[in-house]
Amino acid sequence: AIKKIYLQAGAGGNTLDGDHGEIGLQTIFNNKWSATISYHSLSMKPKNLPSDYKPGTGTVLFIPYSDNVAVNMNLFSLTAGKYFQTGRNSWVTTETGLSIVNGETASYQPTPSTTVGPYGILLGITGTTSNYNTTIENKSSIGAMIRADYNWAFSRFFGLGAGVFANFNSIQSPVGFNLKLTMGWMGRKAKGK
Repeated sequence: AIKKIYLQAGAGGNTLDGDHGEIGLQTIFNNKWSATISYHSLSMKPKNLPSDYKPGTGTVLFIPYSDNVAVNMNLFSLTAGKYFQTGRNSWVTTETGLSIVNGETASYQPTPSTTVGPYGILLGITGTTSNYNTTIENKSSIGAMIRADYNWAFSRFFGLGAGVFANFNSIQSPVGFNLKLTMGWMGRKAKGK
């Protein structure tokens, strides 16, 4: 009943100046259906970042730094959908399903921006603080996942892929893309078959 089964490991970018990594197990069935168990780890700007927010910036021993606020999110997803053969050894999957979402939210309290005092300068530290104090909280939710992947098997056990996804949840709803390495039973066909 199983046509292909393989691990996917990938990385890419997502909305709100973010990036992410993904690992998953995808199965293609002989009846043209597909199913995937996946995990995404994301980092991005908070959706409620104030428009006048200024991060703290400066240097430590002449090395510049900036304390931009970022929130993290973990998506554990189970999706299913259709499989479409696009070439002898390439295919597309489109899937939808549910996710368990563990994410962070940020809240802000305005505060005057200050500069590092004279003792810090003597130690090679210079800079200014942010104009907001930020508090990060952890939250959990259930989300809806939509994803599509293009895969190409360049050998019997390895392939390359590219994917896009969108997750809709009450914490923050990212949209992203990634490039992947796939490993497993790829169902590669010989020439002429």
